[in-house]
Amino acid sequence: MHRVVLLLAVLLAFASPAAAHTDLERHFREAGTTGTMVVERSGPQPRTWIVGGARSAQRFIPSSTFKIPNALLAVDLRVASGADQPYPGPNPNFEVDGAPFLPAACEGDLTLATALMNSCIPIFQRIARRIGLPAYRRAVDRFHYGNEDLRGAVEDRFWLDGPLAISAREQVRFLQRLQRESLPVSRHALRDVREMLVLQRDRCATLRGKTGYVFTTAPRVGWWVGWVERGPRTWTFALNLDITRPDHAAARVTIGKAILHELGAKTTC
Repeated sequence: MHRVVLLLAVLLAFASPAAAHTDLERHFREAGTTGTMVVERSGPQPRTWIVGGARSAQRFIPSSTFKIPNALLAVDLRVASGADQPYPGPNPNFEVDGAPFLPAACEGDLTLATALMNSCIPIFQRIARRIGLPAYRRAVDRFHYGNEDLRGAVEDRFWLDGPLAISAREQVRFLQRLQRESLPVSRHALRDVREMLVLQRDRCATLRGKTGYVFTTAPRVGWWVGWVERGPRTWTFALNLDITRPDHAAARVTIGKAILHELGAKTTC
């Protein structure tokens, strides 16, 4: 009985009157995929929406969304001086299935900010080898990041192959701590990384986010996480979906923006 009551309490905590009459799952169906999106609005009239309820608590490898904590640690531990830390080219492109996986920009001159923006895996693998597993173990514990599991981990691949994994709900909670500056890293690191995550900004709204592509599982999984600041409100979100067709990679952002728009989080004026 106690477990039933606890389960009901958790479900009610994530329930939303708006979600009851808004078929947000249709965005995934129309794209021919399965996914989830958690959106939590703070500010006046806070509210939470969950699309694809059961999957929202399922953990997946974070892939490039882990570049957010990676960049935080790089700046905090002074492995990188900040967003403008240079990484001169040429840089080797990361291969998946024997073919280059990353944009050509990753092969040229980079900064920490451009490496984050373009998801340049080799740069973050270089950073990871300097940070080292002991520091990562402390960090995922202090960040309460997903399953906090680095047992048997390879220091420059654990966010690509596992065992580290995180759910959409946990991604939202982590990002909210980044917004509130309550993560145990320096204010310099928090503010630098928040600025590096800006995707769009105008007089009405600021959109911050990071994609991820898990290419080591079947099916492959796509992530998009971030938040929208619009007036006194902030919508923090985490989306993941199955990638079974090439167009599903782009659908991460297309679906995410469509759902955000329906929930009032327009990303432009």
